Amino acid sequence: MRVKLKSISELAGVGLATVDRVLNERGGVKPETARKVLDAARRLGWGKSLPLPYRSGLRFEILLGRRELPYVAQINDAFERLRPLIDRSITLQFTFVDDTKPHRVAEAILKVRCNALIVYGQEHEAVLDAVGSITSAGVPVVTMLSDLPTTPRLAYVGIDHYKAGRASAFFMAKMARQPGPVIGLYSSFQYRAQADRIAGFRDGLRDYSPGRHATVLIEGQDDETLIRDLLSQALRSHPNAAGIYNAGAFNNAIEQALPVAHPSDRLTIIGHGLVEDTIRMLRDETMTLVIDQNIDLQVRQAIDILNYRFGLSDKMYGETAIPFTLHMRDNV
Repeated sequence: MRVKLKSISELAGVGLATVDRVLNERGGVKPETARKVLDAARRLGWGKSLPLPYRSGLRFEILLGRRELPYVAQINDAFERLRPLIDRSITLQFTFVDDTKPHRVAEAILKVRCNALIVYGQEHEAVLDAVGSITSAGVPVVTMLSDLPTTPRLAYVGIDHYKAGRASAFFMAKMARQPGPVIGLYSSFQYRAQADRIAGFRDGLRDYSPGRHATVLIEGQDDETLIRDLLSQALRSHPNAAGIYNAGAFNNAIEQALPVAHPSDRLTIIGHGLVEDTIRMLRDETMTLVIDQNIDLQVRQAIDILNYRFGLSDKMYGETAIPFTLHMRDNV
């Protein structure tokens, strides 16, 4: 035990007496020092949770996109539902910023004053640098919805978007009523989630229906009016279109473009996110299939990861890839 205590003290950069006081719950140690000791102990195989005297003052910041977006409201609601179950030592703080402007996201990341950050953002140089900066300062970062895999983030919580794209292609290949081009809608490939969805969808179409469906891609930059106009043009240019794959969140644009540009009863439309718009579109048969990314489970997993990181739980979190679910008219 003495050897282990010595190893912990060296790794944490504190004295043996401090390690002893923390691990044996003798008190008299600052919370931030106690967490250093706990982190070092865990790295060396000590599996207990953070002693009760040091559970105080943790602030987790959740940095989300624009409030008006349905999935942002969905994430916010999921955290609120989970709040009563979160350790009382944790304070959740929400910041909303326009995620289409990566420099603003980066500024918000650099301004955080918290013990941990949960963030969704574009894979833009400014955002990557900001995440690197705060992790270097000791703030662990968990990415949600869309990963930033080239950063030193602690973990990514979300679905495998490439596999979700392939699943969409499988159902498009099986359910499309005619051969012809499929129009793929996305905001920007700087969102890793959307880049992976489109890549999976294109690869899947080649595998599941070789030579039957070409992919026509439209980049919308999160502009509903732009995507509506571009989609209308594409549908007029491709009257034999077999379907639409919505890799972004352009549900309103699709609803507006269809009546004036294409007989919707010939289109198979597949998209992501079970929200109010997509539920309505499934029920009125505008959409064929929705792939949902299970926001509630993502939120719980993100908190579990940080609970373990800060010693509030000795339960090691498991696989961070969240299973996606499939929804049609009959199961919404």
